[in-house]
Amino acid sequence: MGSALGEVLLGACEGRLSDLHWFRTDWQRGGALTGYGLYRNGDSGHDGQASGRPVVAKLPVPPRELMWLRRLQEAGDVAPHLLAWGQTLGGYDIAWVVMERMPHGPLGSVWQGAEFDLLVESVGRFYRASSAFPAEGNPKRVDWNDAYDRTRKNVSTHGLPDEQRWSHALKKAHKKLKDWAAIWEDRPVEAWCHGDLHLKNAMTRQPAPAGPAVLLDYAETRPGHWVEDAVYFEHLYWSRRDRLGGRKLCRQIAQERKKLGLVVEADWPRLAEVRRILLAMTTPLVLGLHGEPHHLRAALEIVEGAAG
Repeated sequence: MGSALGEVLLGACEGRLSDLHWFRTDWQRGGALTGYGLYRNGDSGHDGQASGRPVVAKLPVPPRELMWLRRLQEAGDVAPHLLAWGQTLGGYDIAWVVMERMPHGPLGSVWQGAEFDLLVESVGRFYRASSAFPAEGNPKRVDWNDAYDRTRKNVSTHGLPDEQRWSHALKKAHKKLKDWAAIWEDRPVEAWCHGDLHLKNAMTRQPAPAGPAVLLDYAETRPGHWVEDAVYFEHLYWSRRDRLGGRKLCRQIAQERKKLGLVVEADWPRLAEVRRILLAMTTPLVLGLHGEPHHLRAALEIVEGAAG
């Protein structure tokens, strides 16, 4: 597939794209084709490089991701520079992009802790840039009663560690689930969430530990509340809090928003607490992504603490 579509993509770029070869990352979830190549903006190439500028080509690209890549081009260091794009390929409705290849990253421990600060700053720039666009569309909704029922079923059928503790905690949590769900569903959804905020979705143009970081992957961007991004990012370190070096990621994102003049509700800590509980409570539903024993136990402790 990559070989066939690659030839069509080279033709769509009118000879500017060359040396295309496909790759797949360890953390890539979808089935998109992603490749490295070189792209010439003129006879002499970009910045005087006769062979061309290092780029990443990707196809198919979800309409939402293409929309945001295009929207963010004038916003500075928010998204990668887009060199070419299209919505059809070889007569088919296949959206594609050719964008700059970020030379350093994804963010990780080589940044010596600064990776967390760089990601917080990058999502802050995204929030500021995206505020120029009305938050149209549907926020992500969850039937929490159904999620609760499926969670209990997973606990009983997958032989989880601490199965009895999970069952007891979930039974007690159910008494408060209606109130938690009401608080969360009543949250303001008048802004944009990135939807997949983690270190693998950011890279830099400068070597570690320098920044700024550039945020990648806008396929999950949707109307919502910034706490969704913040708690998702935070939850990846529930069982590895030592990696954070004392950082409180939700608070840090709130402070970044304040610094940029964006809305930060006075009751955001309560909203974050509820989101944290709901996410922890349903962790057994995503065993394929977050089924490690240490993470499960950290989520269980959150549920036990909240259920009382």
